[in-house]
Amino acid sequence: MDGPEPLPRGRKADRAIPEEARAFQGDRAGIVTRTVANLIDAVVAATVVFACYLGWAAFQFLLSPTSFSFPPFPWGIAVLATGGVLVLIFWVSWATTGRTFGGHLMGLRVVNFRGRKLHWTGALIRAGFCVLFPIGLFWAVVSSQNRSVQDTVMRTSVIYDWARGPMIARREQAAAEGPASDAASN
Repeated sequence: MDGPEPLPRGRKADRAIPEEARAFQGDRAGIVTRTVANLIDAVVAATVVFACYLGWAAFQFLLSPTSFSFPPFPWGIAVLATGGVLVLIFWVSWATTGRTFGGHLMGLRVVNFRGRKLHWTGALIRAGFCVLFPIGLFWAVVSSQNRSVQDTVMRTSVIYDWARGPMIARREQAAAEGPASDAASN
């Protein structure tokens, strides 16, 4: 059969996925897409920290408007705070929807070895691991399965998933539906 593979039954939200992308739905994401998503998330975290700095400066201004000058920017604290915000973003996002803002924009979702969202504890451990050891992402370049060090240790995967709502990886879903779904799609 030519063209994209048919949509699984009961997934009406998948109709919004472009036909060109359907072939990749549920596959593990590559290094470029993952890096772009992580850079977007890092910019979001840095923006939150910078907004807090501006809020602190505004508070200082309210206390003493006539002698106000911007407080010196604490670069060391800002880097640590950005890492903390990034852990928080990753943790909550992966435990609730499986995707961060960057992951949403790039069509990515983090799933466990069963193709489901991470539990809160696993999401927190993975978030800390990703922020403390970001170079581990680049193991996906040499991994035949596009898995980072974090994915390998935590038994997770970052998959392409443009659909809304919960995602069970395409291969696992096909296996669960059995041979009847294969016959129906041919």
